[in-house]
Amino acid sequence: MNSEPLITFAIPAYNRPHLLAEALAGISAQRGTDDFEVVVCDDGRREENRLLTEQFAGPRGRYVANEVPLGAVGNWNRCLRAARGRWVMVLHEDDTLYPWYLDLVRGRLRDGLAAVCTRTVQGAAPPALAEPAGTPAVLAYPPRYFLKSSMTPFPGVLVRRKLALELGGFDERWGPLADYEFWYRLACAGPVEVVRAVGAFYRVSPGQWTEREWGRMLGLTHLLRLRIVREQFGGSPRLGRWLARFFTARNAQSYAERFAERPAALARALSLGRIPGSFLPSGWIWAALRRSAPPR
Repeated sequence: MNSEPLITFAIPAYNRPHLLAEALAGISAQRGTDDFEVVVCDDGRREENRLLTEQFAGPRGRYVANEVPLGAVGNWNRCLRAARGRWVMVLHEDDTLYPWYLDLVRGRLRDGLAAVCTRTVQGAAPPALAEPAGTPAVLAYPPRYFLKSSMTPFPGVLVRRKLALELGGFDERWGPLADYEFWYRLACAGPVEVVRAVGAFYRVSPGQWTEREWGRMLGLTHLLRLRIVREQFGGSPRLGRWLARFFTARNAQSYAERFAERPAALARALSLGRIPGSFLPSGWIWAALRRSAPPR
């Protein structure tokens, strides 16, 4: 093994070995380069997880059993610290990559880039997709775009390891929003790109963190948006605050349609929609936000 491979695929595992096997199989099916390693950081210390790492990753694989449980965000950071690659992906054990993922992103990896990802498809199980034809377009994702959302759901994000560690990794104080907040800090530190083709799968299933904590997530998301306004909309703070209220209210409407609970956080977030222009399609507002982004 190269002591510093190009890429580390780091998987924070816990207690779902049947899904870990799927994630590892997706990595082993990647084409075009063998300059990568696989690290499984196991918060559950399961023998099955060790055996699966050996089975699918072989000499490229390392299995790390955490001495004490670190929790979700703590284990994401354990993955960053355990990685040796110049680029590192933290890939949840229940998510996976399509075989062409590396074909989509490998040509984008270069000095100065903070992160690159592909589009992601969601569902209960990975849908069968045709491989993208041709060379897909690439979307730059500057910091102010995070006022709407992060550039992708969790899977499929390759970050420059040295930069990720310099930034301190994922901030546990942000809990279920730690990925969103981290991606934003990465975008502030260097260019982030989105390859506009699907290369990764994000599993949606009962009992996920979003389902348990969506009320808290609404509040944290709005706090992050207000921070983005302060840091990215210094010349137009009123516009930034309007956009923050608009997108948080749309998030709240989405959660209200998805879940039966009605926590106080939902009522507060829905009330943010009492602004002029709240009836406008969110696609129009996203297009206007993209046109307003200053060049890097």
